[in-house]
Amino acid sequence: MKTKLYLALFCVAFFWGTTFLGIRIGVETIPPFILAGIRNFISGFIILGYLIYQKQVEQVNARQFARALILSIMMIVLANGLTTYAEMYISSGLASLISTLNPFFVLLLNLFLGYEKLSFKTIIGIVLGMMGIFLIYQSSLADLVNPEYRGGILAILIAVLMWAVGTIITKKGSANSLTMLMNVSLQMILAGVILTLIQWYLTPDFNTENWSLRSILAMIYLALFGSVVGYVAFSYLITQLPSTKVTVLSYVNVVVALFLGWLILDEVITARILLAATLIISGVIIVNYKRIK
Repeated sequence: MKTKLYLALFCVAFFWGTTFLGIRIGVETIPPFILAGIRNFISGFIILGYLIYQKQVEQVNARQFARALILSIMMIVLANGLTTYAEMYISSGLASLISTLNPFFVLLLNLFLGYEKLSFKTIIGIVLGMMGIFLIYQSSLADLVNPEYRGGILAILIAVLMWAVGTIITKKGSANSLTMLMNVSLQMILAGVILTLIQWYLTPDFNTENWSLRSILAMIYLALFGSVVGYVAFSYLITQLPSTKVTVLSYVNVVVALFLGWLILDEVITARILLAATLIISGVIIVNYKRIK
């Protein structure tokens, strides 16, 4: 059991860190929502194919379908779709850095819902995190004049919030829920349909001839490692660990994403960004210190 748990932790921590780079490369030539849509189509049908092969496909009732649809919209259509959209206008490193707010959003929602209690270390952690975010935006004030950049920042913030809400709903569970793989497969296929329809509505005349091999390979990587491996591992972890503890893995994601963005895409890592990352990660560690220990 511990080996399975540690493997899932590694998959979420590492592979999700690489997805920020994959998304950035994918949106170079592929429209964002069709990229996210096809990615989830591929991964959803891979998992469904496995379930068919194992003869583990379940009959889905209306309540189970509704729950899968809600989670699909929150955690894939909005969280993943808007993250993909945001990376058309902001760097992969910045997107990953803002995504480290996820544990804070989960914490604040848990406080609001009464699942967590406010403590001194929680307040300190939140203050450090907010200081980190302030440094990020302070270094990008000139960029905020650009409406596309502002749209990218807003999109990633909404994505992080929706992921936090979906995480809490997933953790709360349901007495009549589907098995993990069946649920994940259904969510991905539903999201693939919705995201594809969104892109066709926005740009009905998009041309696949412009898609580069580099972007297509990135999309396939995202489907296999970001969705099949990463999302399945996350769905497993959320059933085994507290939701706040699982979201702490986002601070490992940002280290991976910043390094790969610098190494492959020549994204600039300034001292201010490093300080901001340190403050945010320190805040997350302080808030979750007892759980991690």
